[in-house]
Amino acid sequence: MRIFLLLIGFSLSLLSCKKEPQLNDRIHDDLVEMGVAKDSIQKMDTILGKLNKKNTAFLDYYFHNYYELDKEIQDEIKKLKGEQFVYDKDEEYFTLFTKIATQKGDQYLKSLGMTGEEEHFALELYILRLKKKYGPTIDERMRNLN
Repeated sequence: MRIFLLLIGFSLSLLSCKKEPQLNDRIHDDLVEMGVAKDSIQKMDTILGKLNKKNTAFLDYYFHNYYELDKEIQDEIKKLKGEQFVYDKDEEYFTLFTKIATQKGDQYLKSLGMTGEEEHFALELYILRLKKKYGPTIDERMRNLN
């Protein structure tokens, strides 16, 4: 009887250790398939883990950080300074845009628990490796953004 209970307990512990599928597992698997170095995959896994904790898909993070925030900033500047100010795009515009972009970008990264270094690393891996596969998805979302 003890052996039977031990076997049941052991079986339950094995089942509870089974890894749950995560939101960003496909990105990890793609990087492995692409032959990305293990240390780079480990760094990216840290980033993907942070995104998983916030229930944010990597492509959603990427799109929001690089495209939606840009549109939000332009809309905010139009509201503050008027549409002509945005279209003139002089030095004052770029200074204001940079200030707002830095604030919003830092807030977004902080909300995800990410650092600037992690942001740059994720961008680099996206551009060098993932863009070939996921670029069309991002392009389609860009068309729908406007």
